[in-house]
Amino acid sequence: MNSEQRTLSEIKKVEGLSKPYILQRQGVEKPNSWKISPIGELLELEYGSSLPKKEREEGPYPVFGSNGRSGWHSEYHVDAPGIIVGRKGVNLGIEWSDTNFNVIDTAYYINPDSLKISEVDLRYLYYNFLDFDLDRLKSGSAVPGLNRDEFYEETIAIPPIEEQKTIATILTNIDKKINTNREINSVLEEIEQTIFRNWFVDFSPYDDFKNSDIGRIPESFEVKTISEFAEIILGNSPKSEHYNEEGEGLPFFQGSKNFGLRYPKVERWCTKKKKVAQEDDVLISIRAPVGDVNRAGEKCVVGRGVTALRMAEFENEYLYHLLKANKPNWEKYKSGTTFNSINKTDIQNFPVALPPKKDIERFNTLTSSMKEMINDNVEENQELSELRDSLLPKLMSGEVRVNDINLDDLEVDSEV
Repeated sequence: MNSEQRTLSEIKKVEGLSKPYILQRQGVEKPNSWKISPIGELLELEYGSSLPKKEREEGPYPVFGSNGRSGWHSEYHVDAPGIIVGRKGVNLGIEWSDTNFNVIDTAYYINPDSLKISEVDLRYLYYNFLDFDLDRLKSGSAVPGLNRDEFYEETIAIPPIEEQKTIATILTNIDKKINTNREINSVLEEIEQTIFRNWFVDFSPYDDFKNSDIGRIPESFEVKTISEFAEIILGNSPKSEHYNEEGEGLPFFQGSKNFGLRYPKVERWCTKKKKVAQEDDVLISIRAPVGDVNRAGEKCVVGRGVTALRMAEFENEYLYHLLKANKPNWEKYKSGTTFNSINKTDIQNFPVALPPKKDIERFNTLTSSMKEMINDNVEENQELSELRDSLLPKLMSGEVRVNDINLDDLEVDSEV
């Protein structure tokens, strides 16, 4: 690292490029070796094809629509790699595919055959478009869509091809590490749930059994309702005037829309703390879709579509997997004419076969290292996402050059 280079943490502290480059270009001096080019001179937006769900056969090839992957198919019609650009809908997305894929007629695609010049890197274009605000280019009232001609007229900065590739490699390596962590967490979740089912659903470690109101269970188990061993906090939604997207108040979850593999994604906050879940509480959706389960990654407000639960005596890992394993069993409790839902009484009176305390403690102890690893990966992904989101607009505008920063602290290549 020379005296003129900046660390990644220093770059993250620089403010002023929160908007897409196309909206900030007037305030950033373009490097002399970079060119400004209309998008229409670089590529052709290719139309997707009609592929109704009823005509799809389950297979290995992803099907993309206007806002991401919408399914799978046994065949493909676009050669990878490629960029998928949302064409119609409320929120227009940008996606990347390393595998051969399909695009339906609500989206465009760009692959190597779509490029008009050889001096542009496809992956660099993908990251450049991620920094766009596509929704501002929509037209139409009934079904708003991306105006192709206006998109072509937009201009972007084009560095020399080697610099494009370096920029794309830096951002790609960060995304690869994020995806690797997600895949590890998915495997760890599956291992934990497999252990739970083996012990507390299939009862494999137990020899002596008895009949009960919910069927044959181990002799040492007791039939208990959830309210007998867990505290239940039914969500209640404050008025919308208390919601914001600026981070004021506590994270707010209205339903399972933002649920992830284990923790929900925070997109909205609430200043009125009506019903509050504590960090590590178990969250369950009680309105359609009923029975989705997550954990509270931090203290948060729960709306009417979510209920929070916590164990009275133990850590919540057992309770988390108990609710996940019982998701199919909530079907009989669903009610409502407009949408399916379950109420607090349904949750309170839900019967389960509760194992002895020592077995719950044993399960929590056995899975504690996996839980810790999952949490470490989630925390690292948060830091990596913030780093990527900070770097992306600066690299795309030329405010930060790849030779100006010290990449030694970006230990991604060796870890992916």
